[in-house]
Amino acid sequence: MTGTAPGESREEALATAASNRSSLALLLVTLLILQFAYPITLEGPGWNVAYLLAYAGAVVYAVRTASVNPRRHWPITASALVLIIGATWFGFNQEEVWATRGFLVGVGLLQTSLLFGLLAALARPPEVIDTQALLLVAVCGYLLLGGLFGVISSLIELGVPGSFADGDVAAPLSWQSLYYGSYVTLATLGFGDIVPVSAWARSLWSFEAVVGTLYVAVVIARLVGLAGTPSASGLIKRR
Repeated sequence: MTGTAPGESREEALATAASNRSSLALLLVTLLILQFAYPITLEGPGWNVAYLLAYAGAVVYAVRTASVNPRRHWPITASALVLIIGATWFGFNQEEVWATRGFLVGVGLLQTSLLFGLLAALARPPEVIDTQALLLVAVCGYLLLGGLFGVISSLIELGVPGSFADGDVAAPLSWQSLYYGSYVTLATLGFGDIVPVSAWARSLWSFEAVVGTLYVAVVIARLVGLAGTPSASGLIKRR
């Protein structure tokens, strides 16, 4: 998310805000597809490839963000390259454990770099704030958080099979199952169908539940603190 530059005219500020919103909307749609349409990967190798192609939206957002300030956002560029390599490797070797690990590492690195960038935008917003963009930032951050914990859970399960258990599925659990379990934990729903078994798995999901609760509380407080009287354009001056 880029901010409005000092001395920008109203027209320039509106153009910048519109660009931010379009980029964030692209990221939101991409995350919704990636985080909740993963069951299509269970339908066969071809669907796996189609799912991998959806990551193009996240890569496009990463490139747009990094292009504004390449030196500052180099981790986003680097993680996007790692994801492209990992996804390509996995696309051609979908049954190989190390290819799956490479893909998950790439996903996790990109999610981490994007998450930190979005949280920075919430912590240090520009002088002129686009309220719609900030709401998109908050929602995207929450989705990235669940995805990141899903990646870590999957890597733990790949390293130590049986770290998580599902009464209806034999170990090891797939990364798709652990994505589902991650979001259930983040939202503190606690269905109980997938449970952490090992000490590290329990610690991770306990931490995720705490982070998920605190994220909602802190972000709402932050958005309220930034609130003002928006103009017709949806832009407000930071307090």
